[in-house]
Amino acid sequence: MAKLFLLKPDFSDKNMDDKARYYCPYCAMILGVLNYYPRLKDELDISFIDFERPRKQIVDLIGEDNQGCPNLILNKEDVAELGDISYLKPYGAYYFVNSAPLIARYFSEKYHIGKAH
Repeated sequence: MAKLFLLKPDFSDKNMDDKARYYCPYCAMILGVLNYYPRLKDELDISFIDFERPRKQIVDLIGEDNQGCPNLILNKEDVAELGDISYLKPYGAYYFVNSAPLIARYFSEKYHIGKAH
């Protein structure tokens, strides 16, 4: 089952001088797609993780350099039937993609939902 990692909303960033609370707009985009197509929630293992690094759950799977969010991590056999997978990055036994538009593209190709227009 594909693993989707999204940042929890309303986080603070200790590297910023302000006391503001934040959300990740790219994670929000993917959450919006999940709300449009709720059946995807049954097809994915979705985890909401903290903003702070290191993000151990991701690092353990695809390494420290690849812990950006949103992040979709796939077993290599899960993409066997797809055509062009050049937008997926290989790492060990996995492929991953941490770009919201490309995650949405994968959802369209794998789960046959609408495409972004």
